[in-house]
Amino acid sequence: MTPVEVHARRVEFDQTNAIQWIMRDITSRKELDELRNDMTSMIFHDLRSPLGNIVSSLEMMSAIIPQDETVNSMLNIAKNSTGRIQRLVNSLLDINRLEAGQTITDQNSIDPVALVRESIRDVEPSVTARQHKLVNRATTVLPLIWVDVDMIYRVLVNLLENAIKFTPVNGRIDIGAQTSEDGMFVKFWVRDNGPGIPPSESERIFEKFTRLRGKSKTSGLGVGLAFCKLAVNAHGGKIWLESELGKGTTFWLTLPVAQRIATGQIKRQTGRLTFKPDKKP
Repeated sequence: MTPVEVHARRVEFDQTNAIQWIMRDITSRKELDELRNDMTSMIFHDLRSPLGNIVSSLEMMSAIIPQDETVNSMLNIAKNSTGRIQRLVNSLLDINRLEAGQTITDQNSIDPVALVRESIRDVEPSVTARQHKLVNRATTVLPLIWVDVDMIYRVLVNLLENAIKFTPVNGRIDIGAQTSEDGMFVKFWVRDNGPGIPPSESERIFEKFTRLRGKSKTSGLGVGLAFCKLAVNAHGGKIWLESELGKGTTFWLTLPVAQRIATGQIKRQTGRLTFKPDKKP
């Protein structure tokens, strides 16, 4: 079979309505896409092992080095930086899997309030550095959600880091969660008071390797929001944004509620969340 790109449009030919078809053989382009995806996946898989060794070494150094404020500060910076690299690598691998149509199999029940609290803890160094005020509004009791915990944790951290990046110094960021009106989903939001996003960019911004056009030159690969959309959609939820130029942006996302309450415990391991339920919903 030969992959073909097809364009069709209505035209008038000899005073008769007709359809003009344009077909282009894209075999070479598809082969290059497959080669790029294979190489990308291989590179990211190879990065995971040395990154894990670095994280383990930093944890050991923290335990054996005498308490010193300067040394501890440097170790914390190193651990936070390697944690960000780990999240990026895992998110890029997840993008490849989700785009290939793979389903999410590692799901558990978890308290969304605890998930928000853990996400906030990981971005606190950046919040402090930028002198932002980060307000947690997810403080009420909410139903458990049925998700891949590590994946959704990275979604929330991505949205928070995005808000931190675009919020001016001494700005304000809010994160919250509430139950949807039908009780089937928990709705999260992350709000900033940055420059806002033009309506023309509200859909394009979720595309892979896309960054906002404009005067501000921001760093990054432009994969964070693409990962967020793929991950949320794969859970059966939705993600969208509301924005006003000059006043800020709010990202919304919904995630399904677990059918039955399960009890469990969240614990932290090498910058990642794990969840150990007593029983599945």
